[in-house]
Amino acid sequence: MIKAAFSQLASFLRTESSLDALRNILVVIIPSTLIFYFIDGHIAIAFAVGALLAALTDVPGNKNDKLSTAAYCLPIFFITALSISFALHFHSWTIILMLGIFGFIYTIIALLGFRINVVGNLGLIVASFTIGLRPVDPMQFSLSLTAGALFFFVVCIIQVYLSPYRSLRFAVESGIKTMAKLISLKVDCYDEKVPLTKAYKELSALHIKVSDQLETIRTILLRDKKLHSEKDQETKIWLAKLYQLIDLYELLMAIDNDYEQIRETLKGGNTLKLIRKSLSLLSKETKSLRISSKVRKSNPSRRLKLEELLLQLEMEEAEGSPAKWNLICSISTQLRHISDILQNIQVKQVYQDNTLVDSKNYIDFVAPQSNIKTIQKNLSFKSPIFSYAVRMAILLMAGGLIGYFLPEYRYASWILLTIILVARPSYHITQKRNYQRIIGSVIGIAISLTLLLLIKNLLILVIIAAFCLYLFLLFNKPNYLVCCIFITITILVGQHIHEGEIHDILGSRFAFTLLGSIFAVLGCLAIPINHYRSVEHSTKSLIQHFRSYSEKIQESFNSHNLNYYDLRLFRRFTQASLAQTYDSLDQLAKEPLKGKFLKEDILHFQTLAYRINALLVGLSVNLTKLGISLEQEIMSEKINFINSLIDESEMLSQQLATKKEKKNLSVKLKTS
Repeated sequence: MIKAAFSQLASFLRTESSLDALRNILVVIIPSTLIFYFIDGHIAIAFAVGALLAALTDVPGNKNDKLSTAAYCLPIFFITALSISFALHFHSWTIILMLGIFGFIYTIIALLGFRINVVGNLGLIVASFTIGLRPVDPMQFSLSLTAGALFFFVVCIIQVYLSPYRSLRFAVESGIKTMAKLISLKVDCYDEKVPLTKAYKELSALHIKVSDQLETIRTILLRDKKLHSEKDQETKIWLAKLYQLIDLYELLMAIDNDYEQIRETLKGGNTLKLIRKSLSLLSKETKSLRISSKVRKSNPSRRLKLEELLLQLEMEEAEGSPAKWNLICSISTQLRHISDILQNIQVKQVYQDNTLVDSKNYIDFVAPQSNIKTIQKNLSFKSPIFSYAVRMAILLMAGGLIGYFLPEYRYASWILLTIILVARPSYHITQKRNYQRIIGSVIGIAISLTLLLLIKNLLILVIIAAFCLYLFLLFNKPNYLVCCIFITITILVGQHIHEGEIHDILGSRFAFTLLGSIFAVLGCLAIPINHYRSVEHSTKSLIQHFRSYSEKIQESFNSHNLNYYDLRLFRRFTQASLAQTYDSLDQLAKEPLKGKFLKEDILHFQTLAYRINALLVGLSVNLTKLGISLEQEIMSEKINFINSLIDESEMLSQQLATKKEKKNLSVKLKTS
């Protein structure tokens, strides 16, 4: 157990976010310390804040992504810090108006993409920190903060030049780990004792995660211009790994022909048990893969054991019914292909396959970039992000207004910071973040109070604050509650060192954090997000993608002319639509009132959508990868079955809309 715990810890510390945390703490601490001792303490603090907040905007990407982040971040940080600090300096009421403007603009720009969304959120945090720090010289503070951010980006971009495939390597390894979990989950699907509803729910959630990870890899790699150069073999090798990951994903989906049918066909005997053992071996083999390692970790004994299991499986069913034998052959073929991919994925070689897409079409597989027109189309309350942006503007203005009734305006920074970090479009996520922030703050305050009472040596306190800042950066992405504990300790110990107060700092931290949490919940209730619109749009789009994908597969089969580009593109669009639909349905299911009313239908639709996607990918893989030729009658039967499931999903989508209308009507009758 101890060995396993150390292994998990070592694995965690090898992740990109963990290594980034170490880089970030050095980028913040070293130059800030030098500035503090050799230039000025106020400049050092502003520089450290700028570097820290810029570090929090850094998400995986290539060189152009890092440059794009810097291009948005630096002017946003400078303009926000300068305008807020000038308003504070002149005690102007315009600070409330500016908080509202920044709250709206920095929220609505989330439509430009996840990277810009993060920058906008950190721009709001710059406003909060500026209020809390009360800069004496607005221009000096703003320039110092921006200089800190600039220094971080210079370091970050140098790192990208020195190691251009770093983010890509971590993204691929993360995808492989999730694939291992996916294979492990499939073991339960071949166990008659495990309810299929539970298996489908867990699998579908993990498939969405895999889809997101593959999208990250595509986004980083396929926009690389080096892919069009025949001389750049390194990029081609990474493209090969992307192809292999996608092929692995498709093969894992292809096994899902239909678990209900599989269980019924293979019940009795030792067949299902042998399949479960085979999948367990493949899961272990996948988990052991290390892209970054120069030594292959593949275990030959597992490969031999797998072959023994598959031969045993085929021998046991050699005299079975034709349907049973065909199913066994299909599953064993797919499992062998999965094993082949696991053998090849660590090898540094260019992938050769007749299903490859021409380089000129790579960009078609990357999500289109949003622009200012996207924002213009969403400037109405029909758009969830617009409603959320209005809510954030009002909440920040309300928090800013309260600052005028407090002994010092800086106390408003705790309220604003809590609103920024906690208030989310979904009520469920807002409540979860509220819980994590309040519990994290209480624990952090208790630890801080203990440290400040017991330790009087300033150097030791500085070291503790720096170490807690590192732990905050380390847990910022994986665990919000834990990172809340450490950032609370960092801020409170740091403020004590800077200002020499204890009780006032501790009291204001808890009281105004709690007030900000209350505001965040009230905002959700006062300006709710209408998830029905996004659900209605996403389900219609998904059903249309299902139909188009089905028609393309049927067309390819009938014409005997496989267009690999079209089939890959239809699969990619369908998977992206499926992920978006799952997210919309999850948001609706977690609404405090309406979600409970529709939860059963939502789960039914999600399960049905997962089955349809699995069946479609299975047929596509049979045509393109496995070379399994189906008779016309069998193919027509499978297509008709899939189309019947698509029809059922469309009816279920309409039922969700009908129940929504009935629910709205009952609410109106109760209130009238």
